[in-house]
Amino acid sequence: MSNQKRKQSYNPPRGIRLITVENRPSPYLVQWILENKRRFKAFKTIADQINFAKSLATNVKEIGTDALRLDVKESRQWKAFKAELGADVAISDVLACWRKYGVKRERLPLDKAVEQYMAAKKAEGIAASTLLHYQSPYGKLIQNFGDRPIDAISRNEINQYLSSIDGAGWTIRTHTVRVRSLFNWLKKNQLIADSPCEGLKPVKVIEEEVKVLSVDDAKKLFEKNVNEPPELLGRMALEAFAGLRYSSAAKIEPSDISLEERGVSLPALKIKTRRRQYIDGLPENMWLWIERSNPSAWTMTERQYLDAKSKAFVRADVPHPRNCLRHSFASYHVAANRDVSKTAVILCHSSPKMLWGHYKGRATEQDGKAYFQIKPITSGQV
Repeated sequence: MSNQKRKQSYNPPRGIRLITVENRPSPYLVQWILENKRRFKAFKTIADQINFAKSLATNVKEIGTDALRLDVKESRQWKAFKAELGADVAISDVLACWRKYGVKRERLPLDKAVEQYMAAKKAEGIAASTLLHYQSPYGKLIQNFGDRPIDAISRNEINQYLSSIDGAGWTIRTHTVRVRSLFNWLKKNQLIADSPCEGLKPVKVIEEEVKVLSVDDAKKLFEKNVNEPPELLGRMALEAFAGLRYSSAAKIEPSDISLEERGVSLPALKIKTRRRQYIDGLPENMWLWIERSNPSAWTMTERQYLDAKSKAFVRADVPHPRNCLRHSFASYHVAANRDVSKTAVILCHSSPKMLWGHYKGRATEQDGKAYFQIKPITSGQV
């Protein structure tokens, strides 16, 4: 190899050399080093050699040594692509258009999309009792849009649908949260390019007062169901006199209850916070109902308990507001003990702050003490 004098002068930066090799069709070479190996590209004219060297040097300066990885086929395809686009079209615009329209996907219908989402939530460990609350919002969503492809549902249609929901503020808020979660999950998993719920905020809801059973109604609830399977009253006692949520009371197993230590274990998968808890210091009447129900014989499934509990309220002709047993426990426990922190610990709250706003002052001390005197008297009578 030998260097040749050039009609136009160009001194490439370090790492790139211009070389001339006599007696070959393309004698003008550009040499560079990549991964300790010499690489070459040959040209028929000095002008082409210098133009390539300048372009290579510029690319190395802008993007680093990746510019030295020469792929002839890819280079030709790239040049043909740029020529087809034209000089006035930005690559970023092409990329944005490709991301939105260019990927060929099977058009997933809404009902199948909901199935996939629910299966994913179940695989994440979401409790079956919690997933039951998803059924109403998604059932109504499917009823409204049918088997429409998910990528054909617009933001405007989602807004109109949510505006048409007949219900209280919490109902609309719940539907909004569920619909937004669904479409955001679909986007995250690349099943749609854009979510029609992007930036959609649930309606603000003015907190309603929690619903608490009267002492007479609570007593009536247990009296009228005393001849039902003891397990029913045992699980209801966990809600009414220990403040457990339905979702936890329905999943408690005999091994979670310690009659000797007077404590209840709440494994992570059986509690809303997903953090293992152990509660003790519970009212004595709760343990009397638990002992009567013989937890070692408990066999009810979550679904069976939900059905039996609903019928228990109907049988007793007692109102059944949402979470009323837990709310009743919190209200009466605060009233009877005048110790919000103690109640917060039993409810597994990280702070007693919420209890002050929701439960303090909703019952008298007298009613609080009376509530925790609801006990079984004999095996056949309350």
